[in-house]
Amino acid sequence: MYDGPLDDVAINARTKSGRLLTGRKLANSPVVRACLEGGRRLAERELLGQVGDEHLHRPLRTLTRENIAAEAELIFTEAEARRDGHTARALFGSPPDWKKAKTRPSVGTTKDPWPTLALYMGDLVRYALLDRYSLTEGMLDNATRTQLREAPSFSAMVDKVAYEDMKIVYADETSARFQYLATGLADFHEQIREALAGVYEHSFHYWRDVYAEILEARGVSLRPGITLDELTMMLTGMAQGLSLRHIGATGGKVIDHHGRCSVLGKATQILIAGAIDPGDGREVAAVVDELMAVRVPSGGERPKPSRFRAWIERLRK
Repeated sequence: MYDGPLDDVAINARTKSGRLLTGRKLANSPVVRACLEGGRRLAERELLGQVGDEHLHRPLRTLTRENIAAEAELIFTEAEARRDGHTARALFGSPPDWKKAKTRPSVGTTKDPWPTLALYMGDLVRYALLDRYSLTEGMLDNATRTQLREAPSFSAMVDKVAYEDMKIVYADETSARFQYLATGLADFHEQIREALAGVYEHSFHYWRDVYAEILEARGVSLRPGITLDELTMMLTGMAQGLSLRHIGATGGKVIDHHGRCSVLGKATQILIAGAIDPGDGREVAAVVDELMAVRVPSGGERPKPSRFRAWIERLRK
């Protein structure tokens, strides 16, 4: 359970609850924290098919005020029974201030921070995907960033980082499935769309800074017509697309745990090879046209396969 500040997560609870003077306090209150964690658990069980025999006619149908309040009350009970010290500290501080437990989660108390369930969904998306992107930041420690800047075998470092990225952030986290489900609902839900935009923006700027740092340290530049923003979008888009492939097609072999590598690493190297300017100053389109030019002899006929010619020579003999 996340125990950090929720100022930039429970944004709707802080700004749209009607409590302008105490919005920040409300966003970090035990009830708000328990309701967000309760919604995350409900969504996780639904994504994992652990909602019993009930047939779900639409995604996230279990996220009703009644279910959210009931799940949040269970979290309060866990903390008060002291079976989970981390949950107690997350809800009531360290050491836990049990006076904060007097206000219990209920359908009524969920309406205070979130007058509508749509506002709750926006904050839930930010909360459910928070750990997902904090994992990304924690993955690249100072030693890894130094190696990306200075290691002689840059390709090996790309393989290492891509494998860890796919393994930790995209493949093994239920939040990956939640993100893609929320993305599918974004066109029909303004709050989800706004929340996802903020999450993507956070990830985009983090990786953009990393790529800028590497390019500067290695003294290379991009080909004309390719911007750093475009390169960042391509690389993050490849990671997201390959993770979706991994989730939806078990036989796709996107990740090789034995070899500790992934298709993302190879795809990243291919993209870098085309995006980096080796000094010729040409745009990538000109390079592609040259590489893919049709090579036909001047007579206009394509050469026959060498194996076919050898077979004809044997017949003649």
